[in-house]
Amino acid sequence: MGVSSAKDFIPGYSFTVNLDGFNYSFSRVSNLAGSCEIETIVEGGSNESPVILRKPKRTPDFLLFERGLHSTLTDTAFSFFSVGKKIDAITISVKKNGSIVRMFFASGGIIVEREFSSLDALESTVMVQTLKIAHTGLTEVALPFSL
Repeated sequence: MGVSSAKDFIPGYSFTVNLDGFNYSFSRVSNLAGSCEIETIVEGGSNESPVILRKPKRTPDFLLFERGLHSTLTDTAFSFFSVGKKIDAITISVKKNGSIVRMFFASGGIIVEREFSSLDALESTVMVQTLKIAHTGLTEVALPFSL
């Protein structure tokens, strides 16, 4: 293994989100994580270490997508994302200098929550919408890299 240098990290990145074949812009995506459920069994004859078994997944993982709302006609199409809507394919591409350096994929998504920021006439802030999408698991797609 070689030694990493500062140029190997991914600062100044951008990202795109594709939901069911359409690209959308978001200011933040969080909960880029996956999990599995396990069961620990202690054997009767040998108790030096437990046996760890993977169980079938019973609870979904969640992705949070945040974006500022616009007052344009094209932004009204975003209201298409209602609670309960299925999202079959979610692709998140992380880019550095215009090239994709990381890609994440999730399937079997359902929008479980749609939230808007508080309305406050005394503040001059951007109205933000958050989508919470349950999914069956996040996978990082292996990408070739150049040396």
